[in-house]
Amino acid sequence: MSDTLVEALARRFSWPDGCGVVLAGSTAEGVAMRGSNVNVLVVDAPYGWAPPGDGTPRVVRPMSLCLNHIYSCDPVISLEVLRPLDGLAELAAGMSRVGDPGTPDLELPVLDVLEIRLLSRLRGGLVLHGDETVERWRKRMELGWLPAFHCATTYLTALHFHRKAATAQADGLPLDASVQLRLAVEHLLVSALAADDRVLHEVKNLGRHLTADLSAAVDRPRLLVEAGALLRRDMTAVPELFARIEELAAGLLDWLPGTEHGATAARYLRGQGLGGRP
Repeated sequence: MSDTLVEALARRFSWPDGCGVVLAGSTAEGVAMRGSNVNVLVVDAPYGWAPPGDGTPRVVRPMSLCLNHIYSCDPVISLEVLRPLDGLAELAAGMSRVGDPGTPDLELPVLDVLEIRLLSRLRGGLVLHGDETVERWRKRMELGWLPAFHCATTYLTALHFHRKAATAQADGLPLDASVQLRLAVEHLLVSALAADDRVLHEVKNLGRHLTADLSAAVDRPRLLVEAGALLRRDMTAVPELFARIEELAAGLLDWLPGTEHGATAARYLRGQGLGGRP
């Protein structure tokens, strides 16, 4: 990410007093590709505030957590003016319960894709304006727990998909079983990346994050080393594939304690009675 982009955004937009502004998404994460949008979050903007027009065509797309102003320029700018965050903050603060291995997984907060997306971007984005405002929301939402929480919950989801695949196969639904196995693999990979402080809300950028993670890595579980082969392989639900995913899940759980966020997730998962096998 170049200083030129940050400077261009500062010249283009005037931010209201008291708000916080974060450059987020693939640009801030260092995995942007040609055609990637530039994503900007605005938090604590005054009620009804909208970025002033500058003649560039734009569309305002209502979303559950924001009003998304999409500017048709090159690159496309997606500027999200966030709605009040109090309810999400209360929910997100419950992520800290992953620090207690005795908390049943059904008592952990349920965060949907857009909520994880927002929390990840608010936590890891580059602050362009209003450092104190952004930091206040980061603390209120206890975003330091996000990687461990995401690591643990996506691991549990992967095991769920593995079990569903076995049920589908037994019930004569081979296509459903194949889809569930692919989902299991993808969620295990997302869990592993979260342990390394890469919180993905969807798998769209999975390949780029895997490449970046492996290029900077020394010690990685076999799951990550074999990720490319896993994602390219035929997911026909045969016994060998079920066994391979079980083995990789076990290896991942054994590897997690060696990482900062994975250690918390591993303690939680062990507290749920998991020994690495679905």
